[in-house]
Amino acid sequence: MTEKTLSNERGGGGIKAIIIIALIVTAMYSGFKFAMPYYKHNSMNSEAKEIARLGQEKEKTLELINEKVQELGIPIKKDKINITFDKEKRIITIKMAWSVEVDLMGFYKKTLFFKVDVKE
Repeated sequence: MTEKTLSNERGGGGIKAIIIIALIVTAMYSGFKFAMPYYKHNSMNSEAKEIARLGQEKEKTLELINEKVQELGIPIKKDKINITFDKEKRIITIKMAWSVEVDLMGFYKKTLFFKVDVKE
């Protein structure tokens, strides 16, 4: 009687599983690295709308926006946040822009640009 060996008995299946797991982990890591800047942008946009709806003074609005920027870890300086207040029409405009470089373990780098332009 001759014995036939199956592919699993030779150890070939283990390498495939390791490669698939490595690919899944790499995809999840890349997705996380790219998703976080977009999440921060969307959060800042929502927060800016809420702060603008409060209708407070320019200085108070700037302080509230700056607090949220610091809280979210957005790389923008306080002097780059532009807030205008039209007293006649009671309209507050908040504008800011920033860029974030996403680095995937040194293999791939991409600069993402974000802008918030809220008028309430």
